[in-house]
Formats: sequence, C-alpha cells, structure tokens
Amino acid sequence: MEPVHQDPAGRAAPRFAGRVLAGLALTYLSLIPVTVIGATLTAAELTPVEFLLAAGTVAVISVPFTLMGLAIGYSLPSKAAIVIAQVVFLPLAFGGGLLSAPGDAPGFIETIAPYLPTRGAAELMWAAVGDYRVEPLALTMLGVWVVLLAGLAGWAYRRDEGRRFS
Repeated sequence: MEPVHQDPAGRAAPRFAGRVLAGLALTYLSLIPVTVIGATLTAAELTPVEFLLAAGTVAVISVPFTLMGLAIGYSLPSKAAIVIAQVVFLPLAFGGGLLSAPGDAPGFIETIAPYLPTRGAAELMWAAVGDYRVEPLALTMLGVWVVLLAGLAGWAYRRDEGRRFS
C-alpha cells in the first residue's frame, strides 16, 4: 500500500476558505427565523438600504466567530469542541454587551467590551441599522481578533489535516 502524502500548502487554502464560506452560509440560514420574527412580531423597522447594509455586515462580522469555531473544532475532539464552544461563545456575548442595548450594559461590561470581538461586531451592526457611531477601539480589536483567530484556525486546520492524513 502506498503511503498517503500530505497535500501541498497551495491546496489547503481553498478548502479552508470553503469552510469559512460554509460557516457564513449557515449564519445566513440561522438568521432567517430571527429576521421573520423581527419583521412580523416586533416594532423594529429597517429601510431597504439598512437591510442590505445589515446583510453585508453579517458577512463581515461572522468571520471571526467562524474562525473561532474552526479553531476550537480542529483543536479538540468533537465532543469536547461542542462543550468548549458553548462555554466560550456565551461569555463572549455577555462580555461584548450583546445582552443589553447600546450603552446600557453594566459598567464592568462597558469596560471590557471594546476588547472582545463581539463588541466590534455588535457596533458594526448597530451602525448599519441605526444611528450609532462605531468606537475605533472596538473596530481595531475586531481586526486584531480576526488576524489572531485566522492564524489559530489555520494552524489547527493544518495540524488536524496532518494528523488525520499523514
């Protein structure tokens, strides 16, 4: 039997990008019920332009969380990854101020929120659908998180591919 050789580095990037795009597709699918409920059962209103801006914003802000999920998923066995993802994502939502209105979170949350990826994502969405000015620190930290998580997810992916197929 011939030994299995690891793919050249040039072929891993398209597969990894495909996984990120699959995460984006699932994000859009999961937003369908939220959008329908918001449009039919709440007083929320969006102009068509705001709706398109929000849809584009989803594409941008889902990237760090997809990368985080990939990093967790490729770093751990599947049963552990599911638990760790739940333990990580909920505190990030709370710490980023997603469970309160803009400027309405407790003081300690307002202090730590700009440093978390959830806050930068929330501020971009608030700005897309309303009259909200994005704080530069939160946006900068979102970029830093994307770079860090891309590196971590890429490392975990390559490690997993090497372990599974070598």
